[in-house]
Amino acid sequence: MSSPQFEYQPFPDLDRTLPERLGQYPRVRDVTWDSLRSVGRVLATSLFQIQFRLTVDGDLPQLQRVAMVANHQSHLDSIAVLAALPRWARSQVAVLAARDYFFERRTRALGASLFAQAVAFDRTKYTELRHWSLVLRTQEQGVLLAYPSGTRRSREVHRALLLVLAQSNWPIVPLAITGTAEAWPVGARLWRPFRRIGVIFGQPLPTSSATDLVAGLDAFWKEHLP
Repeated sequence: MSSPQFEYQPFPDLDRTLPERLGQYPRVRDVTWDSLRSVGRVLATSLFQIQFRLTVDGDLPQLQRVAMVANHQSHLDSIAVLAALPRWARSQVAVLAARDYFFERRTRALGASLFAQAVAFDRTKYTELRHWSLVLRTQEQGVLLAYPSGTRRSREVHRALLLVLAQSNWPIVPLAITGTAEAWPVGARLWRPFRRIGVIFGQPLPTSSATDLVAGLDAFWKEHLP
């Protein structure tokens, strides 16, 4: 009787730096990091709900894969959406965050990944869109949160990312976030608790053309944002 043979296979991302490992999508299954993200997610949403009055209108459709696109005005936006999501979506969500801001330093990468469920998106390279197009087409399930303005200082929609999501056959759900700009303004070092914050979920946008996507998102924001 032959003895069993064992073959050691290291994790495929061990040759990467810590920020690179934390920022990759899809995430490599790792019991340690998965557990830490679960703890961070619960801690972040619990503290948010203690400090702010959150109102939620609508809900996220329960689909195999879905991309949420939201206005961006504060570092609190992602935590607000996490707190507004149903539990099944919280454990799956990946938030596209600027690589040059959140994933250049270890401390920021840890905070963004563990508490905001962030993954890295390189907004400085055009080839990043091609990379995400290839990645998203192969993912059979998942929940994404993206900010098509790319910055907290503007509400202008950049259609390229929307097109990548649509062409990858991900249903696109618009979100409107209110109150976070006052709760944690751009440039302020700390947030201001006890403010009212709202998250509004819309219906999936029509994806027949880029014009339809941008027009649908603009119309939704004009209806629900001050």
